[in-house]
Amino acid sequence: MPDNSTIHGLRQALRPGTAMPVGAALRRTVCRVRRACLCILLLCLSFHATGCGDSSGNREQERALPVRLVRVEKRDVPRVLEAVGNVEAFSSVQVKSQVGGLIVEVPVQAGQEVEAGQLLFRLDPRPFDAAVAEARAGLARNQALLEKARQDLVRYTTLMKQDVISREAFDLVATAEKTIRADIEKDHAAIQTAELNREYSEIRAPVAGKLGDILVRTGNVIKANDERTLVVINSLRPAEVQFTVPERRLPDILELVKKGPLIVEVLPEGDQGSRIPGRVTAVNNEVDRTTGSIRLHALFPNEDNRLWPGQFVRVAVVLATLKDVPVLPEKAVQEGISGPYVYLASPDPEAGEGRYRVTPVSVVSEPGPDDLRVVTSGLAPGDIVVSEGQLGLSPGAAAVDIGARDK
Repeated sequence: MPDNSTIHGLRQALRPGTAMPVGAALRRTVCRVRRACLCILLLCLSFHATGCGDSSGNREQERALPVRLVRVEKRDVPRVLEAVGNVEAFSSVQVKSQVGGLIVEVPVQAGQEVEAGQLLFRLDPRPFDAAVAEARAGLARNQALLEKARQDLVRYTTLMKQDVISREAFDLVATAEKTIRADIEKDHAAIQTAELNREYSEIRAPVAGKLGDILVRTGNVIKANDERTLVVINSLRPAEVQFTVPERRLPDILELVKKGPLIVEVLPEGDQGSRIPGRVTAVNNEVDRTTGSIRLHALFPNEDNRLWPGQFVRVAVVLATLKDVPVLPEKAVQEGISGPYVYLASPDPEAGEGRYRVTPVSVVSEPGPDDLRVVTSGLAPGDIVVSEGQLGLSPGAAAVDIGARDK
């Protein structure tokens, strides 16, 4: 292009009333303009020659967009209802003390697995042993008094028949004997209570399960029926999962429950293993009005402890099995303004082997297992569709299958 000095000289030469020699200045300016135009022309010709130097085959190769193609298959697909659930302990017990005393032993640790009846805490047993001994002593005393009262009653009965004593004196002796017999019954109850309290001084696990944090340690004094929780036991086997499903699915679920056990599979978040099978044990007796959903309960053996209380899990309920239906990868289905669609690929013999022309086709599909979609209309088994590389495609675009090249 002409530089600034050339343009400035041309303007000076053409300005009215300029006193400089017009001929020489004008010739110099015109020469500069011609040289600049010649340079521009040479650059254009060079660029045009470079662009036209490729063969037609190379142009076609550049225009063919790389994609991955898959074939629509036919298979049996289970119709699965998916939800999110929570794992609950089959039984969760807050262990509290029924008697008061000083904790002298805690033979367990947090996180330990315990069996039903295993010792968790031991209180100082001496006060309870003393209470048992006191109750037994009271029983022995009243038994001795009862023996004396019975002897008195026999003697007073004889005197009563001989009219030696009054009826009132006889009634007093008989009443004393009955009172002592009642006291003995009370002593037996006191002994049972004392022995039971001594048994309660050894706090044992009511159920088998896994311990949480130990909240009270050795040396602490607790009261009878204290509000403080000593430890929480969660039973891990079996495990229960609670989840909700939309109320529109309730008729299907109730129909399946009538036919037999309803199978459900779960997979914890972050677990890369296989799904864990279980069965639905209960359907809640009402629909939640605020969410329009119904709660279900499922039970799992959980022998390997993969399910943990409080954990989130993905739930899959098999409602039915669709026979011989066309399926394709979920990533092949795109969302458009008019609804979901796929790019249907047709071989293009003119472009060469492995070349295709793509056409968008509207489809109707529903979710399936393993990142598949079940096609209900728009495609047939055997059709070839684009599964990757849809971003740069347009109707009628040429495409090359890079998946075939990888093979």
